[in-house]
Amino acid sequence: MSENEYLLKICAIGSGSVGKTSLIRRYAEGKFTTNYLPTLGVDITTKKIQIANNQVKLILVDTAGQEFFGKLRPSYYRGASACLIMFALNEKKTFDAVPNWLAEFRKHIPESTIPIALAGNKKDLEKDRQVSTEEAKKFATERNMSYFETSAKLGGDEIEQIFHNLAQDALNTRNSYK
Repeated sequence: MSENEYLLKICAIGSGSVGKTSLIRRYAEGKFTTNYLPTLGVDITTKKIQIANNQVKLILVDTAGQEFFGKLRPSYYRGASACLIMFALNEKKTFDAVPNWLAEFRKHIPESTIPIALAGNKKDLEKDRQVSTEEAKKFATERNMSYFETSAKLGGDEIEQIFHNLAQDALNTRNSYK
């Protein structure tokens, strides 16, 4: 890789059925499907992006949220440049589980310099919302995480922004330690 080419690994974690796979597919392929098929172990997608004068290849690691896969997940965290923790805005229990996801990730990737973002997904189900923007923002701010609300179903600029910001933060962190 040349000086302006980077490889970044972003792990997406969170409870099952919060939309990790859908969000990654929407971002990487511009597609959305309504069929729910749980991720079995892990799914890896790549996408090339440009940040300033840098060519960046993102490796998007979509981990299974089901407890059954708990022992497998940490092996996929190794080498992570950034982490995206997701919950469903319409399922409070998925937000209540976020501290456990954060603790699991930090247990295996203790470097506090790795950027972590929190995303509330399924914004299209606003009428069924169980987690307020204020509550989620407060949680994220207290833990030095950025916060986004999104809908993998509807798409939108915020999906691009999530991954762009995580990649930019990862590059900034990487370059500050050269």
